[in-house]
Amino acid sequence: MEMRVAYFDCFAGISGDMILGALLDLGLPPEVLDEGWRMLGLQGVKLRTKKVDRGGLTGTQVVLESRQKTVIRKYGEMREIIRGSNLPKGIKGASLKILERLARVEAKIHGVRIEEVHFHEIGGIDTLVDVVGSTLGVDYFAWDKVISSPLPLGRGWVEAAHGCLPLPAPATVELLQGVPIIPARLEGETVTPTGAAILTSLASGFDLLPEMVVKGVGYGAGTRDPAGTPNLLRIIHGAAQEEKEEGIWILEADIDDMSPEFFPYLNQLLLREGALDASQIPIQMKKGRPGFTIRVLSSASQREKLAQILLKESTTLGVRMYRAERLILSREQREVETKYGIIRIKVAFDKEGKIANIMPEYESCLQAAQRKGVPLKEVYQEALAEMRKIEK
Repeated sequence: MEMRVAYFDCFAGISGDMILGALLDLGLPPEVLDEGWRMLGLQGVKLRTKKVDRGGLTGTQVVLESRQKTVIRKYGEMREIIRGSNLPKGIKGASLKILERLARVEAKIHGVRIEEVHFHEIGGIDTLVDVVGSTLGVDYFAWDKVISSPLPLGRGWVEAAHGCLPLPAPATVELLQGVPIIPARLEGETVTPTGAAILTSLASGFDLLPEMVVKGVGYGAGTRDPAGTPNLLRIIHGAAQEEKEEGIWILEADIDDMSPEFFPYLNQLLLREGALDASQIPIQMKKGRPGFTIRVLSSASQREKLAQILLKESTTLGVRMYRAERLILSREQREVETKYGIIRIKVAFDKEGKIANIMPEYESCLQAAQRKGVPLKEVYQEALAEMRKIEK
């Protein structure tokens, strides 16, 4: 199944106006945003767009033109504008979530209640336009997943209502907790609080460029035009094949310092929590020490949980994870009547529908052997023999 993916490539940083510029450059119709401003009740608001050069690359820059006479800076005022608007429920909810994250951060930084927050640095119509416009754009493209690159943070100082603030801005740092960051090539503010709030609310992860077929690219330009560096946000729109549940991942960890008593417990725990298989392979590690590779086969949906179990329940400091292909025979479960009772049998078929393998189930054979007081191998052989009679 094809999945629509957006990758926010923030090589120069991100801000609210850069997001809008990139969305428009990617093909977002301006009419979608104009209708959004109308549903918000913002009269006389218009985004003017122009193509600009940034470091030899062309991008779209947006400039807000507003005839609004009312100055809006309080969080409560912005919240009520969105709540009372005619925006679709999903857009309204996403926009309120972003705005609340900004307000909670500001309240924490300045030591006030959230209702007392004034957006001195990021207030005004600009914030509403950036937040609501971004959610409208993401909704228009109907992406199933939004991923971002690690964010580059520049250093320096910025003038604010409370005086000079260090860069990255305190609000930005608070919003980026848990997000991978890297040093920026540019001096100054590269990630704004509004850009950070929007991206961390919309993105499901921060990683390298994912595998996909590129369908479109949009560049949003920042206000500054520093020499030698294109001050642009790039959004790459693409299609990826959604991972199927039967897709297999291999998780591995090499261990030479764990008590042997823990291995059976760990193996059973992994299987109980969804591992397709779990095994321990003897290996020789550094300095000739004997050790084991714990190998776990996992579906895509279970790999993160199983990796955390390995990290928590073993002595390993890391887990390798990689995808693998496997060929699976179609199979079904049958029952066969034997002198030891009914035994469950797994029967596998090749691509032509012929029987390729017959395997009595271990637990079923074990229970029969214990119940009848006979060797396990006799039950196993009897079940195979009866099954082969039926197949003839």
